[in-house]
Amino acid sequence: MGKWISRTNATVISIAAIGIFIVLTLFLNSLGTFQVDLTQNRQNTLSDQTISTLKAINEPVEAMVFINPQDAQVYTREVTDLLQEYHKINNKLKVKQYDLLQNPELARQYGVAESTVVLKQGERTKAIQIYNMFTSPDQQDGQDASSEASSYQFTGEQKLTSGLLSLTSSKTYKAYLLNGHNEFDTATLSLLAQQLSEENINMSELSLAQEGAVPTDSSVLMIVAPQTDLSDAETKVIREYMNKGGKLFLSLGFNEKAKTDWKNIDSLMNDYGITDTHAVAVEPKGQSLYDPLTIVPEYGNHEITDKLASSNLYTIMSLSIALKQEAKQGLTVTPLLTTTSNSYGETNLSGLLESKTERDNNDLAGPFDLGFAVGSSDGKPKAVVLGGSTFMMDQSIQQQGNLDFAVNSINYLVGNDSQVTIRPKTQDQYQTATLTLPQARAILISTVIVFPLLFVAAGVFLWWRRRRA
Repeated sequence: MGKWISRTNATVISIAAIGIFIVLTLFLNSLGTFQVDLTQNRQNTLSDQTISTLKAINEPVEAMVFINPQDAQVYTREVTDLLQEYHKINNKLKVKQYDLLQNPELARQYGVAESTVVLKQGERTKAIQIYNMFTSPDQQDGQDASSEASSYQFTGEQKLTSGLLSLTSSKTYKAYLLNGHNEFDTATLSLLAQQLSEENINMSELSLAQEGAVPTDSSVLMIVAPQTDLSDAETKVIREYMNKGGKLFLSLGFNEKAKTDWKNIDSLMNDYGITDTHAVAVEPKGQSLYDPLTIVPEYGNHEITDKLASSNLYTIMSLSIALKQEAKQGLTVTPLLTTTSNSYGETNLSGLLESKTERDNNDLAGPFDLGFAVGSSDGKPKAVVLGGSTFMMDQSIQQQGNLDFAVNSINYLVGNDSQVTIRPKTQDQYQTATLTLPQARAILISTVIVFPLLFVAAGVFLWWRRRRA
């Protein structure tokens, strides 16, 4: 009788344990994407922008990951792991991995020659190179991000989310970059052009001397770092374009003779109540991270800068012209970038070329604004006017929030609501552990043979104890 009761209790306990296991499994499965991120700085947690973008996908999207086996696996694995997190949020995004060497025909079909993620929805595709998702703050520009360094920045989430937004959007925009005045060209701004392209904004150069007018398909006219003034005829054409609802992105460049030579550029700014002081903003500092001519301004309250401010992504301006604002009827002019009250405007531009930045009685007292967003009285965007342009150059645009600020400004003007501002994640470099043959053999024997035998021995011992009892 006692043995029967004992066996019955054992059976009941076993069934109860199995039942609890099943219930617990069903409960954990019902939690869906619930997980706890215990990594430093929440490295594996997706941003709210990414989650909302993924949840808005209604049609299937295929993420085709083409990997060159010669590339560092730790980097390609980070990208594929991130895409698997995307899949958990919305299973309409399917992740497939292909070896470039084993699938050359498929790679050629999508124009892929190196490790790349190709996002595909229907007949539309968006290619994002894996190499461009990694930058190293400890290296010189142009060096390989996978080489020796103490840390690296991973921008994969921003690029993949931007790619998904542009892939699933049917809207396209055209940005024309004015040339003919020694402005920055598309080669100087190639990284900006690439990011704009990923957001369905295509940039191309425009010569008003040749075309005679701003093309009718223009979403925004960009004038970046002009070194000579606009002609009267060009200024007239630009005003006609603006009066018909055109959008202007005007970003000044350093010019020693700007005060005497920039008559038409200054008049365009004056149309919006913005005055060029013809002085370079200087920010005296008690630390040596940046020189006095390099300023990390404070953000104003505007949709261009709000996400940057909340993410602590700063725009770094260098050789920026100090601007002033006057009220203009029918317009709303909002400061975007502002210096501190300790700043001053250096009027001796010739001295700057000789590295002379001593403050004197001829200099202007700060604070100054370094950028404005101009809108109509009903809130429609009209222009963005900035005092500097060097932050958009390829060698500077990946610092802090420079790229995001530039892209957000142009998105604001063209009316593109899909602004993505996701802070790059700084990761420690992976460390490679090299094992000797005896060490590898010891690990194999202990994990495959010794530990399992210990558990078996413990089980046999407990069975023997209970049998004797």
